[in-house]
Amino acid sequence: MLEAADSIASYIGRGRDDFDADPALRDGVLYQIVVLGEAAKAVVKADALLAAEISEVEWSLLARMRDRLTHTYWATDREIVWLTATRDIPALREVLAAAIERLA
Repeated sequence: MLEAADSIASYIGRGRDDFDADPALRDGVLYQIVVLGEAAKAVVKADALLAAEISEVEWSLLARMRDRLTHTYWATDREIVWLTATRDIPALREVLAAAIERLA
């Protein structure tokens, strides 16, 4: 999940204009968000206690966004994706990194 968050950070580092203009860049961000959602599902399935212990992560929200992007991709809102990538994913990365340190 950290790798996916880091990939998103590198993609959005190119800026909003590039995100809007470059379909490959958008696809990269979308794919990594799907990866995060799939990983969230895997964490909850593999160890619900661990997921509960890292309660700052909205596991079901990540999973639902993944489902939305994969099952209703034609209705993807670029603004929501951009806000997720620039606001929510960096915060998620901080929580995950802190949890890994705490649990290690």
